[in-house]
Amino acid sequence: MRGKWFFIAVTGLLGILTSLRSNEVGLVLFLLFLLFQKIVRRTTKKEIFLFCLVFTLFCFRGEIEKSWGKSKITGHEEAFTIEIIEPIKMDGDRLTIRAKEIKIKEKLLTTYALKSEEEKNYLFNNLSVGAVCKVTGNLEEAGTPTNENAFNYRDYLRTQNIYWILELQKLKMDDCKKSINLISSLKKLREEGIKYIDNNFPAEMSPLASALVFGDRSLIEDDLLHAYQRLGIVHLLAISGLHVSMLVGTLFYLGLRVGITREKLMNGLLLFLPIYMVLTGASPSVNRACLMLLLFLLIKKFKPQQTAIGLDVISFVFVFYIFLTPKSIYNIGFQLSFTVTFALVLSSTIILKHYSSPVKLLIATSIVSQVSSTPILLYYFYEFSIVSLVTNVVFIPLFSNIILPAFLLVLIFYLIFGEALNPILLLLNAFIHFINAVTMKIAEFPLSTVTLGRPAPILMALYISSIPLFFMKWEKRQKSVARLLVVPVSLFLIQFSTTTYSPKGVITMIDVGQGDSILIKLPYNKGTYLIDTGGTLQFSQEKWKKKKDPFDIGKDVVVPFLKSKGITKLDKLILTHGDMDHMGGAPALLKAIKVKEIVLPDVQESSTLEKDIVDIAHQKNIPVKFVRNGDMWTAGDYVFHILSPVVSSDLERNDNSVALFVEMGGLKWLFTGDLEEEGEKRLILNYPNLVVDVLKVGHHGSKTSTSENLVQSYKPKVAMISAGKNNRFGHPHKEVLERLSKEKIIIYRTDESGAISYYFKGNSGTFLTINP
Repeated sequence: MRGKWFFIAVTGLLGILTSLRSNEVGLVLFLLFLLFQKIVRRTTKKEIFLFCLVFTLFCFRGEIEKSWGKSKITGHEEAFTIEIIEPIKMDGDRLTIRAKEIKIKEKLLTTYALKSEEEKNYLFNNLSVGAVCKVTGNLEEAGTPTNENAFNYRDYLRTQNIYWILELQKLKMDDCKKSINLISSLKKLREEGIKYIDNNFPAEMSPLASALVFGDRSLIEDDLLHAYQRLGIVHLLAISGLHVSMLVGTLFYLGLRVGITREKLMNGLLLFLPIYMVLTGASPSVNRACLMLLLFLLIKKFKPQQTAIGLDVISFVFVFYIFLTPKSIYNIGFQLSFTVTFALVLSSTIILKHYSSPVKLLIATSIVSQVSSTPILLYYFYEFSIVSLVTNVVFIPLFSNIILPAFLLVLIFYLIFGEALNPILLLLNAFIHFINAVTMKIAEFPLSTVTLGRPAPILMALYISSIPLFFMKWEKRQKSVARLLVVPVSLFLIQFSTTTYSPKGVITMIDVGQGDSILIKLPYNKGTYLIDTGGTLQFSQEKWKKKKDPFDIGKDVVVPFLKSKGITKLDKLILTHGDMDHMGGAPALLKAIKVKEIVLPDVQESSTLEKDIVDIAHQKNIPVKFVRNGDMWTAGDYVFHILSPVVSSDLERNDNSVALFVEMGGLKWLFTGDLEEEGEKRLILNYPNLVVDVLKVGHHGSKTSTSENLVQSYKPKVAMISAGKNNRFGHPHKEVLERLSKEKIIIYRTDESGAISYYFKGNSGTFLTINP
């Protein structure tokens, strides 16, 4: 088996994928794998038989996982006995607990709405890992995505064998008791360690220290975390091989210095590493690093004469990992950690060995990591950093040689000397503040990342298959690394051109809940427009209720959707009127997406939100155009007509919404914002002979809009309604739906179907919805 474990790992992965994902595709890939082994490697019949045996074994393991992966809970239960299995999370007035139902032995994601600041503080100080509580609550399934390429929270939880979310009615410590076992004790120790750092370390330092020492990034501000992602150095905030190797090396060195024998140190490390995995959160990167080191130590202990092959070690750990937890293959951290490690191990003996200079070696290592991880980053995050080669050269030595050792030493000495160490903490905090400020500043550079969107399946396959080709070419041309970039750059250009200059156009009513946001993307990049951004109503709250990173429609829904489509620039942002549910997401969008022009209604009195948007536009040097009926613009063969508002109108804000008319894809479209009956009357008066095929129903289907007069005058064939699921306004109203149905108008609703898209080419197109 020596030197063969890599192929065993590939076989095992294909077996798991065949069982869990797609029987046909997995089987075809395995047959191609066997063909490669027979023709290229001239593998013996015994090895072919071994691969078939391993493939069958892992297929069987996957089938067992599928049979186990079914909930035993019906969904009607109300009383539960749960054990807290992970540190509790508190964000504002929301408590989140990962727990296990004791009787059924099934994981639950448990949430609880905190009633007061006193209750929040009390539970934070008393509720911890290992507590067993009797609770009552209501069960519901996690939501599924309602926009294309959106994060699938239900699937994410199911990969962790969590099938239900339990919303607690009440939570009292009187109903809880402590449960003592080794794992829960270690997790409780981790929880206390995170709290200790948060309570005693300065504000800038504590989030980073918590991430580097205990593997918890929940304290890091979202903007800072995003900045690390943009610079391609977010991996430094996760405990991985670098941290584990440094810690073990330090312990080994100190042990030898105080006279402990190598054998005792090795035995101690064999016991310490599994404990360390639990103390640092047992993330895939931690588990992978610790398991690899454990295997190296075991080989050294029991076969001291045998040299461990790095590729065999990582392959064996991979096989062990996916056999133990098959669904881990869906974890992003698992995919990135193993992919990059495999790439580094494979290249270490054929590529990296040619670089003796530390700087050149670090650059080469960064290239290997970047190339191998880019397909994963594009699939999940739609973009990758182009400055990471430079930032890694600077930040990796900074973190490995200064920040991480400093945090470990400071934590140890603070436990001994306490507040006497505060002056050193303040100095280190000032240094971290400077590093964070520099990171945020660099991340603001517009060209720090490349956004290409989610690759199509065929392109994804090309990306993956091009990685071995890239490394093979690099191996043959060690002195021509720059020319090798032709391979990935060519694929990037293909994706960019096919996405940006597609002959197909699309109109998408994005599901933003109770609000409006409509994307218009014309063929051949003739124009990209967004009508409204959606928005979430913000109510004033007590300080203790405020979340660290409040949900924002613009940041959390619209921007990811646009980026998943490879859109980083809008020719026009059309904000129909000043209501929060139509333009509340604009500030976050303007921060992430380049906008060439903002279009607003030309009205006598602007809302506060409209004035704020104008201020942001002036700061960013974005032209603002105030439009009224009669205005128009042309993009290629398409002419966009502004039909509302009417100049000097004394109507209410909704009735002064921007109304837009355009003919696209063989259909005539009317987008009405929140026009109500008075605004509709004015529209019909000014444009009595308008022919409309598709009507964007005004005001989310409110009974004060989409009047009989409008329907009879324009006779649309299709109506599109944007409304939040189970919204408190009752939109769309029954009267409106009956009015539309009476005229046999096809109705599409985001609250039922999710996002609604019309894909067109020339004068023909097709409507598609996320939920059929």
